[in-house]
Amino acid sequence: MQTPELSVILPVKDVEIELPGILRSLKEQIAGTAVEWIVVDMGSEDQTVLRAVQYIKEEKMHGFVIQNGKGSVSAALNTGMQKATGEYLTFAFARRLYRAYLESYLETARQTQADLVFGAIEGDAEPIKGKAALDGAWYARQMAEGKMRVDIAALLLRRNFIQAQKLHFQENCRYGYSEEFIYCCLLCGGKIAKAPLVLKRNRELELWRGKGAAIGREVFQSIEAALRVQAVIENRCEENRALCESFAQEKIPGTIMDCVDVLLREGVGYNALRGYLRVEGYDRLLIPGRRTSRVLRRRLQCWNLIPWMYRPKT
Repeated sequence: MQTPELSVILPVKDVEIELPGILRSLKEQIAGTAVEWIVVDMGSEDQTVLRAVQYIKEEKMHGFVIQNGKGSVSAALNTGMQKATGEYLTFAFARRLYRAYLESYLETARQTQADLVFGAIEGDAEPIKGKAALDGAWYARQMAEGKMRVDIAALLLRRNFIQAQKLHFQENCRYGYSEEFIYCCLLCGGKIAKAPLVLKRNRELELWRGKGAAIGREVFQSIEAALRVQAVIENRCEENRALCESFAQEKIPGTIMDCVDVLLREGVGYNALRGYLRVEGYDRLLIPGRRTSRVLRRRLQCWNLIPWMYRPKT
């Protein structure tokens, strides 16, 4: 087989029933393209590995299955990136699938020679028309201010760019790892292109298993991930005060309050939660600034002044 143009990395666990439909839907999106399929198993206890091997062989797909042990999703993604040989790579997830986007992404990448391609998510604000250069720092600021989302499940990356910048996922992180990776990709100075389509979920094929176990204080990993991104921003974009301020005054406190909401919904008491924040030092970061949105400012004021009146977002 010729050198693949695209490597599709799919981390899986206990999806023997759903896997054929997922692979079929992705394959149909990029018929005629040289594709490498990398299925990374995370310690499945059913017949997922066998079913993946069988399907790849039956459909004469170029690819393989890696048994990565009972590790994190981020560890599985790193393994997939290390094994990938395609010019571009993308990630697919059983719990979050999109319809008919890969062909548009590849065409956008071919035309623009981009290192990173993403698509619009329904409901996001449109970029400012007439702006001369939409660089990674500009997109990072849009994300920090909640005006734009980039989904790791609908992202196309040039493999040489990933390798040159030594980009990887934090393997010991279960929450916030994907957003941290996206921010780092945007801030590494690569060429970015937005594909001309609005992403639509393929909910019929997505894996759904209901509510999982309580997250607990592990959710604070997302705060630590955001703080690592903030350090990258301050190192690489120190002169971009708008980005630095937006991240410090909107993204960081917003992430902390989202964690507060998760723990409150799980039944953690107000006093115990305030104690957690104080011990970790996160309470000192809950200070609004001139770039804090009105909605977040209200949440912060209520939590800081009358926490027993605060109600988590639904």
